Amino acid sequence: MNRVKAGFFSLSHHGATGDDRDYLDWHQLDHMPEQYQLPGLVLGQRWASTRACRAARAAEAGDWSLVEHVVLYLMGNPLDDTIDEFLRLGRHLAELGRFSQSLPSHYRGALRLLEAHASPRALISSEVVPFRPHRGVYFIVEEPTEGADQDPFLQRMHVEILPELVAEDGVAGAWSYGTTPSIRRPMFTEGRYRMTLCYLDEDPAAVGERLAPVVERAWTGAPARLALAAPYESLMLWDWNRFGPAS
Repeated sequence: MNRVKAGFFSLSHHGATGDDRDYLDWHQLDHMPEQYQLPGLVLGQRWASTRACRAARAAEAGDWSLVEHVVLYLMGNPLDDTIDEFLRLGRHLAELGRFSQSLPSHYRGALRLLEAHASPRALISSEVVPFRPHRGVYFIVEEPTEGADQDPFLQRMHVEILPELVAEDGVAGAWSYGTTPSIRRPMFTEGRYRMTLCYLDEDPAAVGERLAPVVERAWTGAPARLALAAPYESLMLWDWNRFGPAS
């Protein structure tokens, strides 16, 4: 059984100057490590767009085109306590003067983990895909159509779409999430969404180019609006060659 029960997504735009390096330094070295105090915090990761990644986007509806940064905290049991403590910790750090930086927020909220798939090529179980080193992610955000029957499409996601995504070269696996009333909080962004992360072990922009037609075919006629389909790079270096005999 997967010990991850939900993902807390925080999506943001560029800062006013367009230079987010100071913010990223603070978030990676100060803010994100503090979250591991929480009993159900399993993993925190973030990704950022680049010029090449933006050029490889398959969809970006409205203000979703402004999403430059993606942060995901994987949370397990006790889930409700972890979400509440996560929000309280942010307020506590602000009281200590350690939450002085921010970027314009686009979306914040916790989504239930729906399912996980691993590529057969990766030789890992689906439950550990996010823990495998990766170069970045392909991020798909969809907004289900109100009143439309979602069940047939969700079944297609399980038996066709996610397996097709993870079969693409450079995709090690994919995890899919959905909003649910059971874990809503007042500060969460309004709306109903499904979000899918494909974990990539090749250049994100190059994989994004290959995934674009797959995504376009899969969501044509779907009972959902495709809000964003875009690659993002990991901030963590993924280069074994630096440690070879010539280094």
